[in-house]
Amino acid sequence: MKKFFLLFALFLSAAAAEVQAQDQAVGLRLGGSAELLYQRDLSRANFLQFSVAFPNYGGVAVTGLYNWRCCEWTDWTPKTCDWYLNAGVGGALGAYDFDDTGFLLGVTGSVAFGCRFKRTPVSIEVDYRPIIGTVAGGGDKGFYKPGLWNFGLAVKFHF
Repeated sequence: MKKFFLLFALFLSAAAAEVQAQDQAVGLRLGGSAELLYQRDLSRANFLQFSVAFPNYGGVAVTGLYNWRCCEWTDWTPKTCDWYLNAGVGGALGAYDFDDTGFLLGVTGSVAFGCRFKRTPVSIEVDYRPIIGTVAGGGDKGFYKPGLWNFGLAVKFHF
């Protein structure tokens, strides 16, 4: 657990060193895996999101997603937060099952519903991020079954 928090602190400091004019965010996602997130806006309509994930808490994978901001609702709770819906596509690769390591390669999608608070630079979202892929080598060869059940809760800090 100490290594996880050390890795998260290093991730945050590296992301903070890259501060520029574009909106960026770092965060943590928990669900079917634990993930460290980095988000960078390309424009008002889309953004890139990268994550270092620990699938089923027994491997490590890197995921990259290109996301579109599909909808925004600013009048639901006008004093507290802006609600949004994002969708995206991307890819994932990594090592799965540390006990009998296999190589994970897959295509991933993302649908996220959340809110970005107005008074603090924080957002909270619930998402579904399936990974359709294969595991080569190791004991779990073939279709990556846990990838279809990748629901999560993410908290992001925007800067």
